[in-house]
Amino acid sequence: MKKAALKLSPVTLSSDYKLEVSYLTGAKYWHQTIFCAYSLARLLKGHVRINVYSDGTLSPELSGFIIKALPNVNIISIKDLSIQIDEVLPEKDFPLLRALREENAFFRKLVDMRINNRYIIQLDSDMLFFNEPKELIDAYRNNENYFMQDTIPASYYVLPEDVISKDLNISMCKKINSGILAYNSSKIDWHFVERTCAYLMKNVQNVHPPMFEQTLNAIIISWLEGKPLNQPYRILYADKNEKTNSSDIVRHYIFKAKLPYFTTEWRQVIR
Repeated sequence: MKKAALKLSPVTLSSDYKLEVSYLTGAKYWHQTIFCAYSLARLLKGHVRINVYSDGTLSPELSGFIIKALPNVNIISIKDLSIQIDEVLPEKDFPLLRALREENAFFRKLVDMRINNRYIIQLDSDMLFFNEPKELIDAYRNNENYFMQDTIPASYYVLPEDVISKDLNISMCKKINSGILAYNSSKIDWHFVERTCAYLMKNVQNVHPPMFEQTLNAIIISWLEGKPLNQPYRILYADKNEKTNSSDIVRHYIFKAKLPYFTTEWRQVIR
């Protein structure tokens, strides 16, 4: 997959775009980011603005690989954001958010990608697009709040959603998956997020970064009354009864589905 990512025929991104998306990536995920972004850019014939945020490990060489596959992609480094983060989230007022961000790159998915104070659609890298995402394009055009939703029985949060709803006095959406999150960052109350971090850390014995970050984003988009995307935005778990469909907009590969993702699924993007 890494070798193939270096040999993709470039898709030049146009300034005349109908969708803007953002990724967080680094040394472990750069090739996955290329394939997800490339699959989307090819479907939209380059009419998409793509922002790629470094998790702190994205070297100039790796950035060059992404730029080669997607000319005009926007690469944002840690240094590019340092002044803005200090201004919006001074350490004296947001010690927990700042500490979490420094300790684990998963929290940069929230802080770095949402410090921009505007509407963005953030995407995980372990996904592939197979059809034009009209629902996301409409959401982008209309500034609407959407999220990807799991189909497993329970929510993948650090605390049960009914407990969070009661303690924080919000109507918590069930089974939010942060693979796709579309909302306006200007609506974030960062002081509320800091207090929520304190609440979660007080009530959760061990911080599991992916679940913790997903829970934080789920709380935010629930407060913003976000809606789930339609079923063609698929989350695959490699369940024995699971089948892909030609109408799938996107496939998000988690758990055992990582195996077909890394061996066969990505190959469909370059056929």
